[in-house]
Amino acid sequence: MKLPVRNSTVLPGTNHEIDVQPEIKIKELHSLVKEVTGIPKKQRIVLFLKTGKKWYRLEEEKSLNNYPLDEKKSKLDIKRYVSTNKIKELILTYHKLRDIDFPYGVISVEELPTPETKKLLVDKAQDFVFDALYNPKSAAFRIPSRSKDNISYDDELQMVLLGRQMIERQFRSLSSVKSVAQMSTLMRILYEILDREIHTTKRDLFYMAVNEFETQSTSDALIEDLGAMLQVTRSSMNIWATSKGVVIGRLSFKERGDLIDCRKIGSGKSIAPNIDDIDDLESDAEFVLVIEKDAVFNRLAEDHFYDYVPSILVTAKGQPDMATREFLRKLNDELQIPILAIMDADVYGFEIMRVYTIGSKALSFEARTLAVPNIKWLGLLPSDLQEDSGFHIPKSAFIKMSPNDVKKAKKLLDEEFVLKRPKWREQLQILLDLGIKAEIQALNARDPQFITNHYLPEKIERGDFI
Repeated sequence: MKLPVRNSTVLPGTNHEIDVQPEIKIKELHSLVKEVTGIPKKQRIVLFLKTGKKWYRLEEEKSLNNYPLDEKKSKLDIKRYVSTNKIKELILTYHKLRDIDFPYGVISVEELPTPETKKLLVDKAQDFVFDALYNPKSAAFRIPSRSKDNISYDDELQMVLLGRQMIERQFRSLSSVKSVAQMSTLMRILYEILDREIHTTKRDLFYMAVNEFETQSTSDALIEDLGAMLQVTRSSMNIWATSKGVVIGRLSFKERGDLIDCRKIGSGKSIAPNIDDIDDLESDAEFVLVIEKDAVFNRLAEDHFYDYVPSILVTAKGQPDMATREFLRKLNDELQIPILAIMDADVYGFEIMRVYTIGSKALSFEARTLAVPNIKWLGLLPSDLQEDSGFHIPKSAFIKMSPNDVKKAKKLLDEEFVLKRPKWREQLQILLDLGIKAEIQALNARDPQFITNHYLPEKIERGDFI
């Protein structure tokens, strides 16, 4: 049979055709396609067979007829072999995050079962009522302050942490009496949710007392205050984090008892809003790749990058939501494989990378369950935009930095976590020196599959990450 062959190891890719017998061994097929396409004999390659919409990575010990063949619909794709040795070396430098001892004087949340969370709510409410009856001048909700001077970066843990400064929402103060009433309402609603053993979202909570909360930003802030006050995770309060994240690749797990195979879901599996629904993670991937942009995630998913280079692909489609961050942290803790990230080469890419890595200031008290300091930044690095990078991204794909971009970049240079990460600081300085920025999709200016077939394989083999 005649089999179309595309050589994706060169740019631009070239098309060929070979005559093969279905019984041919894959090892012999390697030699044949190298001869036809002019690939050197010593160069290692990976062969993929596409039949219809299905892709199959061909294993050397098998024969071609071990895979679905269709004389009209089958074709071969040749890709370069990618060594992941540089990524495997990362394991030796990883922090063990599971059993972190947080320093004294830091507010950190815990995951608690429903009965314990209910008891905490009741205890706080009873203490408040007792003070209101017998010592009304001191009656108050004492909440950890989330002001800038109570949030700091811990160099050893590589996370943003919340200190123990407190603010008081006093019962007899005109300035806080409304907030006290709103907090009391929230506690009552959450107790009922926990008592019924059901879950809710922040949006639903807002509408359960819409006239009292007035705006969702108010109820959202109260939820964060309550979590910090009780020192429990949001999931301990049975509040689901609205999820926009997606995962695909070499990963399987159980979700509420149902087996999910992320290789068999063409466009990816939506990440569950409740991390407690996920267990029994299994994977033969060599790393996780976190992708800022949905479009880039779809490109890699369609190209079966996770089969080309054994991996798990995750995206939160921009700014990461809590569910995706919790899921990523679970992958880190349970699989213990390297996590790499590709973001835009601009200040917003830096910001998103920071949230994944060290946590956000707004949720610093939840760093234990959200931050993943082990993440390495693979691309798109500002240094990749330089002429000597070897990637030759067309200048027409670059965008001039705005005055606001420059202002943000200079502000980031003075952030404590950047000062402690000299390679991040170096990349920020390159961005400022170049005066340009670029989205990951700028790589498409060279070839629609440049990121799959050339950029990522080269970065991974070189270990070009920070």
